[in-house]
Amino acid sequence: MSQNQEYNAFDEMGGVINPAEQKRIDDLNNAMWNKLDHLIHQVFEQNPQGQELLELWKDSLIMHPSVTASSTQFEAGIAEGKKEFIRNLILTIRTVEG
Repeated sequence: MSQNQEYNAFDEMGGVINPAEQKRIDDLNNAMWNKLDHLIHQVFEQNPQGQELLELWKDSLIMHPSVTASSTQFEAGIAEGKKEFIRNLILTIRTVEG
């Protein structure tokens, strides 16, 4: 790079990934997420203890208000994150069942 040329960090990025390599990476990621989905289904739908745990979580986290008038914004965010976690487990189970 000459002194007259402005520095551009994008010049050092190495360009576009080879499409075959990108497909290989995507396939590995998809396989990992599919395995995770099936494990969640196996633990929380096919296992009686997992079903019981999911029901307890639903009852304690989703079905009851978790934010009160005295809750801070941070506490409300944490409570909503817990609910979102349970909703995502339920959605994953339904998705695997197809």
